[in-house]
Amino acid sequence: MSVVEEMDVVSPPQSQEKGPSFTTQVKKPRKSRSRTPNKKKAKVTSVSQLNPKLSSGVGKKTTPKKATPKKTKRSSRKIIKTKKVMTKTTKTVKRTTITQTETRILTSENKVKINTKNFFAWKDDEFVIDILKRRGWNYLGEPIEDGREDYPHSMYEAKEAGVISKDPCLYWADDDDSRVLQGFSQDHIISSLPNADKALTKNYQQALFNEYDWFPKCFTLPKERQLLIDYVQANPESYWIAKPRDSYGGFGMCVFKALTEEFMHMIDRRTTFVAQKYMHNPYLLAGKYKFHLRSYMVVTHAYNPLRAYLWKNAQIQFSTHSFDLTQIENNFNKYSHITNYKVNNEKKNRKYVIEDKAGIGMGTEWGVSKFFEHMNKHAPNFNEEKFWSDLTNIAKVVSYKLTSSRKVSKAFKAGKAYPTNHFEIYGLDIIMDEHCNLALTEANTQPGLDFTDPVMPNGIFNPEIVRANDITAGIVNDSITLLGLDEGRKLFSPFIDLHS
Repeated sequence: MSVVEEMDVVSPPQSQEKGPSFTTQVKKPRKSRSRTPNKKKAKVTSVSQLNPKLSSGVGKKTTPKKATPKKTKRSSRKIIKTKKVMTKTTKTVKRTTITQTETRILTSENKVKINTKNFFAWKDDEFVIDILKRRGWNYLGEPIEDGREDYPHSMYEAKEAGVISKDPCLYWADDDDSRVLQGFSQDHIISSLPNADKALTKNYQQALFNEYDWFPKCFTLPKERQLLIDYVQANPESYWIAKPRDSYGGFGMCVFKALTEEFMHMIDRRTTFVAQKYMHNPYLLAGKYKFHLRSYMVVTHAYNPLRAYLWKNAQIQFSTHSFDLTQIENNFNKYSHITNYKVNNEKKNRKYVIEDKAGIGMGTEWGVSKFFEHMNKHAPNFNEEKFWSDLTNIAKVVSYKLTSSRKVSKAFKAGKAYPTNHFEIYGLDIIMDEHCNLALTEANTQPGLDFTDPVMPNGIFNPEIVRANDITAGIVNDSITLLGLDEGRKLFSPFIDLHS
C-alpha cells in the first residue's frame, strides 16, 4: 500500500413519519421476467408456515395469469438512428486506434494529455464548475445547449448532427454522457466510465460483492424469494432493509424484522428490488445516532492495467433521530435509520437539523478529522490505522470487481471506448458496527459533489459544513492533480494505491 501525499458525506434529517412500509422507484423498469410460481417446488407459501403466531392466510402466493407479451414496434426513425450511431462508432474506432499508438502523449496515470484547460459540464454541477474555474479552467458551457430536454437522446442526436466537437477538452459527465462520448474523440477526457452505473445498481452489486463478509447478505426479489426465506428461517432474529434496485438518496427504503407479517408482504412484491441484511448493532455517535462514512475512490485507468486509488479523507453523515429498532415497518422512521443527507435535511425535519444534539451538535455531517477525534476519545477499541487498512481492502475489491465486470469491461475490450479517455470518482458508503468493524452498504457513481450552505435555517453558521465543503472541493481538485491534467498543485489529502 503506497500513499501519494496528504491532509483532510452526510444525509439529511426527517421528522418521524409513519407511512407505507416500502415504496419503489426505478428509472425504466424492464419487462418482468418473473415466472409463474410453482406450488410444487415452493417450500413455504404462507406466513403461518414460517411463524405460527401470525394469522393464517397472510402472505399466500397467488398464481398470476400468464400475460402474452406484446411486441413493440420501434419507429423507423429510431432504427435509422441506431444504424448511424453504429456506423460512426465503427469508423471512429478504426481511425483513432491507428493514431492513438502513434501520436498521443499520456500522463503518468495513462490519461491523454490535452493541451487546453477547457471543459464542459451540466449546469446542475454548479459546485464542480466553480471549483474548476477557480483552478484556471475555461467553462465552455453545457455539453449540449438545452440538452437536458429529452436527455439522453439529445446527446445522441447532437453527436449524429456533428454538434459535439472533437477538440481536446474535459467533459465533467453524467452516466449517460460516457456512453454517447465513448470512442468519439481520443482528445476528450471524460469523468465517467461507460456503464459503470449499470454495474452498480443495487441488484448487480449483490452479484459483485455478496461473497465478502464486509458486504451485508443481499437477495434480489422476487427472483431469490425462496433463498431469502431459507436464510431467514435459519436467522429468525435478523433485520432487513428493502431497497429499490436503481434508486439513490435513501428513496423507497424501509426496515423489516424477519418473518413478521409486514416482512412477508414485502417479499411478495412483484417488482424487482433487493433485500439486504440490516445492521442491528451499529456504532452510535453519542450512543444515539446512526451514521455512515462517505469515502471516495478514483479509478484513473480502468483497463489493462487497472489504476485506482482510495482518497484518504471522507465525510460522516448521521441521522437526526435516535436509533430505534421499534420504529420499523409500518412505523418506519426514516430519520432514525436512513443517514442520507437529503433525507435528514428535508424541510419537515428542520427542527432536528438545527437542534444542538447532545454529543454531536447541530447539522447532519462532520469531516473525518472530527470523527476520528470523537472515536479516539469515546471508543477504546477503535484504531485509526486498522480503519484505513480495512477500508483499503474493501476499496481494492470494489475497484477490481467494478472494472472487470462485464458491463464495464466490454466497451474497452471491444475497442468502443479507450481507457486513456475515461476516469471516475466513486462514493463508497461505509457503516461500522459496535465493535468497529466496517461494512460496505453500496458504491455509487455521481457521488453528489455539491455545495452546502454553511448558514443553517436558523441563521447559525456551522463550521462543520465548511469542512464538508472543503472535502468535496478537495476530491475534485486532487483528482485533477492526480490525473496530471494541468500543472497541478499540492494535494489536499493523500491517495492510497489500490492496484499494486
